[in-house]
Amino acid sequence: MEVVITLRLHIELVYDPECPNVDKARAVLSRALQDVGVPSVWTEWCTDDPACPGTHRGYGSPTVLVNGKDVAPGPHPWAPQGAVSGPRCRVYREGTKVLGAPPVDLVMAAINEAVGPDVV
Repeated sequence: MEVVITLRLHIELVYDPECPNVDKARAVLSRALQDVGVPSVWTEWCTDDPACPGTHRGYGSPTVLVNGKDVAPGPHPWAPQGAVSGPRCRVYREGTKVLGAPPVDLVMAAINEAVGPDVV
């Protein structure tokens, strides 16, 4: 009997170009990927870019998606972007702390779940 292990991992960072927490989210992603032991590779989507998928434009900034799932599903404290509303910054909670980027533990948990092998 042959066992085939397939790893599926697609990570995306969705951000508003004016959000001050994008670099924090990048650092969290780098650390989480390093700690899990997978390559530090992800796709970034700027919500102002016409190439950004329409499904991603409604996320607050920064949002990390692993295999299409938000690492910290809502509800989220942000407002839709308007002509004069500024960036749609998003915050995360870790216990009593309020963070500008998702906690490393949440990102690592989502990655670990995603890289769990499918045995065929």
